[in-house]
Amino acid sequence: MNQELVLEYSEKQELRGTLEDFQGMSRVQEPGCGDELCMYLKTCREIITEIRFTITESACPPVKACAALAAETALNKPVMEAYLIDADRLSEGFGGLPKESMHCAMMAEIALKKAIKDYVSKRG
Repeated sequence: MNQELVLEYSEKQELRGTLEDFQGMSRVQEPGCGDELCMYLKTCREIITEIRFTITESACPPVKACAALAAETALNKPVMEAYLIDADRLSEGFGGLPKESMHCAMMAEIALKKAIKDYVSKRG
């Protein structure tokens, strides 16, 4: 695991926050530690044009980093391509997360997928 990269991503602020008039939203809570991750997205012509996330301030650096990487990776991607972003891909982005931190990548994957499912369900 590249610790420096994890710390860098955990401190990124560019995609943090909420979106007004979001088209898809998710809320995921990690039962073990209680961390909560929310993702909000907007699209135009099936491309994710805006994405933001909020996360419990006390969350550990790996979960903050995975959320930031998931949002960054999904931005400007077709919705269905973004849906394919998974925990393994997020882990690989940091040089491979240790086994005890893989739940952080899974939490980010689930939050992104739930936001996309919410968007798809509202499209009708």
